[in-house]
Amino acid sequence: MTHLIVALLAGTLGALLGMLLRPTPAPVAVPGGEPPRTVARQHVDPGSGSRDRAGERDTWRCELARCEQAVSRSARAVDTVSSCPLRQGLRHVVHRMEAELPTVRTLVELGRELDGQRRHDATLLRVRRQVHAAAEEFTGFADRLTATVSEIAAEPDPARARERIEALRACFPLLPAMSAILDGREASSVEPTDEGQPLPGGP
Repeated sequence: MTHLIVALLAGTLGALLGMLLRPTPAPVAVPGGEPPRTVARQHVDPGSGSRDRAGERDTWRCELARCEQAVSRSARAVDTVSSCPLRQGLRHVVHRMEAELPTVRTLVELGRELDGQRRHDATLLRVRRQVHAAAEEFTGFADRLTATVSEIAAEPDPARARERIEALRACFPLLPAMSAILDGREASSVEPTDEGQPLPGGP
């Protein structure tokens, strides 16, 4: 009986060792499968012409964004005024700013179109100069309006506060008429840029 038990244990142990020592089969390749490939990055030449043209278009847009941000900043400042009559008067000033944004947008689209044609004539230079001047005008006026809001907050005399608002209204229009710009009769303190140079403030 003892010999039978020993024989059974030996057989079982031998089977287990055989299973453990059996070589692991190699992985089966999937038909049609391919090893993963490394995708090489495409090199973009920073001096390429397409990059330059895109940069010019972005610069025109940046000048427009400066004008739009000036209007938004002015509106936020006006909303902090506690006096309802004074707040309404200042909102009228902001509406005057908004009313001149379409002129800036038209100038930007015209300038981008002329730039796309690679034209560097007098019209393009006038538009380029006026778009930059508009961005400076809107930004400067927004600074003045926010300063006026601070003065009104500290002003105990409502009559004096209304005078400050009237002084802001007297600044309009901020931009010359479109016909004056295209005819070269715009009044601007910005010096003309040299022919072929990018929009002021550009890359």
